[in-house]
Amino acid sequence: MRERAGGRWPRGSGPALYLAGFFAFILAEVSLLVWVSTQIGWWTLGLLMVSTVLGAYLLQREWRKAWQQLSESVKTGSLPPGRTADAVLVLLGGFMLIMPGFITDIIGLLLLLPFTRPGVRSVLGGWAGRMVPGAPTTPGGTVIRGEVIEPEDGPGGAGTQGDGIVFPAISPEAQEPEDS
Repeated sequence: MRERAGGRWPRGSGPALYLAGFFAFILAEVSLLVWVSTQIGWWTLGLLMVSTVLGAYLLQREWRKAWQQLSESVKTGSLPPGRTADAVLVLLGGFMLIMPGFITDIIGLLLLLPFTRPGVRSVLGGWAGRMVPGAPTTPGGTVIRGEVIEPEDGPGGAGTQGDGIVFPAISPEAQEPEDS
């Protein structure tokens, strides 16, 4: 069994874990539907229909706003961060609200409402950043303290070669003594 960086799962078990998670989600959704129907009876069907109609309305309204913002961004040539993610979250949220079920309705509302979407976007962005192999999770690394020394005028000055390429230099005064 090979170990991966995130834990001790055998290689190739990813699809099985996703499938198990999907079935657990379906089981939770059906269990909640059965519980709610035992509590309020046939009103459960009405509640599901109202959530579907509300989801279709909110999807139409929020998608129209997201599409207009994307179109304006493309026309001006600048795409502010989060616009594309907002459009995807709106589409996914509307789809979740249209699907029958209470858990999907809650997730859909979180994705669709404009005041909850930035929080969901940042959480999903952080999660996606950790899932990309080799991506830095936090800025860091080795920090070398120093100061920039401007090159003197003319070819061959301090910090330059004859062809004008500038090389960084660290002044001896800016270096800190090493800890022993």
